[in-house]
Amino acid sequence: MDSIADSIYTDLPAPEELNDNPSLLTLIFELTPRSWYALRNQVTIQETVKTLLVFLNAHLSLNNSNQVCFILSSPFGSEILHPNVESSSEEQDVDGTGDKPTLVNKGMYRNFRLVDEMVMRKLNESLERMSKELGEKEKNTSTVAGALSRALTYTNRLLHVDQSISTTTASAINSTASTMNSSGGSGNSGNASTTSMHARVLIVTPNDTYESNYIAIMNSIFAAQKMKVPLDVAKLGGHQAPYLQQAADATNGVYLHIKEPQGLMQVLSTAYFLEPSLRSIVILPTNSNVNYKASCFITGKPVDIGFVCSVCLCIMSKVPESGSCPTCRSKFDEKFLKKLLTGPTIARKKRKVENGAAVTNGESTATSEAKSTTES
Repeated sequence: MDSIADSIYTDLPAPEELNDNPSLLTLIFELTPRSWYALRNQVTIQETVKTLLVFLNAHLSLNNSNQVCFILSSPFGSEILHPNVESSSEEQDVDGTGDKPTLVNKGMYRNFRLVDEMVMRKLNESLERMSKELGEKEKNTSTVAGALSRALTYTNRLLHVDQSISTTTASAINSTASTMNSSGGSGNSGNASTTSMHARVLIVTPNDTYESNYIAIMNSIFAAQKMKVPLDVAKLGGHQAPYLQQAADATNGVYLHIKEPQGLMQVLSTAYFLEPSLRSIVILPTNSNVNYKASCFITGKPVDIGFVCSVCLCIMSKVPESGSCPTCRSKFDEKFLKKLLTGPTIARKKRKVENGAAVTNGESTATSEAKSTTES
């Protein structure tokens, strides 16, 4: 029995040192009126925002140095709701020292209160503006591509410009080690070591049509791959979002189609709560049926078989009427366009010779020599 147990159970080596690096969570909340109207019987915008704020607060509670960013994607464009990039007067209103009444209880933890108050206040302003200025044509407009670009820009600034970020735990360990070394007479003073920050982006959207933003989304995917930033997607209700599926799959992110948005908090706390450093040792939900169809640059619809520009690799489902590429404006060869417009030609069957007889279109005819012998 001991030999069997030894062959099954093996001792794993202890980790050399704990990884307590801070993490940046950037959340993109898409506010498309028609998509949310389709979910009116399942979930409301208010309930979803409350759930997302609880999720952000939980992320902040894991580490003192963790940071969050809330980006709103509305028909008017993308906007960073938190952190505040404007005047400091809004922060005073959040703290309760300003003239405006607060929307959140003043007894809440300050870091949580700053996020919740700022997001709810600016979101209410955006909803009021949409109710007054939004037209019928703009109710289905998606600006998630711009919000994704803004999220990657903010992430790049924190990862490369503000690299001097040290966690409270690491500083305490280093200060304790330096005190012990100095008391022991080693003479080595330990300094607070700077640690690298992990980053990820979470997109929460009910929208499923992104044909017009295909180029911008693909460019953001390539940028996220280079930055090694996973793009997580929480698709609420409706149908699948093929281009966001590609974004999550290409960047090793998590894509889930949440058909019942009422359980969004449970999904966020299980599938999306894991840090990027822990995803290699945890079994995450995977999606093997990823739709990698490209989108036509003319019609905006998915393409199975089409034409590709040799200059800019623009994909087209039909020959453009202008005779030039819709993206780079390169002129195509007129002779080649005529061949494409004439359509396929049916080739005639080849002649086959079998035992001195010529077979054409399935009928056998005698050869010239056979004819001459019969006539004589």
